[in-house]
Amino acid sequence: MAPGQDGGVRDGHNVSRGTEVNYTRRHERFRLGSRELNGQMTFASGVSILDIGMGGVSVTADKRLNIGGRYTLKLEIDRRVLPVTCEVAWARLTGTKRTAAGETVPLYTAGMKFIDLSPENASDLRSLVHAISAQQVRTAGDRREHVRFPGGAAGLALLNFPAEYKARTISLSGMLIDSGEAVESESKVPMVLSLHDGRRIDVLGRIVSCQPKDDDGAGRYHIGIEFIDLTDAARDALAAFIAGLSASDREPHPA
Repeated sequence: MAPGQDGGVRDGHNVSRGTEVNYTRRHERFRLGSRELNGQMTFASGVSILDIGMGGVSVTADKRLNIGGRYTLKLEIDRRVLPVTCEVAWARLTGTKRTAAGETVPLYTAGMKFIDLSPENASDLRSLVHAISAQQVRTAGDRREHVRFPGGAAGLALLNFPAEYKARTISLSGMLIDSGEAVESESKVPMVLSLHDGRRIDVLGRIVSCQPKDDDGAGRYHIGIEFIDLTDAARDALAAFIAGLSASDREPHPA
């Protein structure tokens, strides 16, 4: 395993991939092997709004949206953030784009319907739609139950993407996970870790490393996580779980 993939903190210092260094781990690290330890991380990504109405919205995103999946969309109205829950009705691959790092990533277009709108959110959303409609002309022959008005590329919002993962190694200071989503290094991501006794630990994780797996070509990533600001309750629950692991699962210290 490359240095830094267990959370990357060794005696308080970050270690870049491939660096040779002598260190003492702050906490023992354990392999989980066939014992599945699953969780979910949530991160925000910018999306472009193509059109919007009281019934829903269509967006372009650089991450795949699952049909039937529910996501939180954060719209900005009069300098206030309006979070609304959306369910994906349809989604398709529509193109690609180049990132600042020169990588080519896919672009997806999706139509989402708003669900569980509170009266206050519905009122704020109505104000936004009316403001857009005042500047746009209704498309001739549009017979949708909820007429949408073009938002254009200038309509931007944040979409919260939940991503499932499996933990491969774990310690009190961090873990190495396997995920189908690449995450930007040094970003901080809210995470939930589901323990075998049914308890769930909420943690904030700092992304230390994100490396594509090269063994199966399935588009998955090994991601090194450092735990940040664990509560006492979360640390106690994690310590109890680790205490139940076998000594044979302990990873040896590098020479």
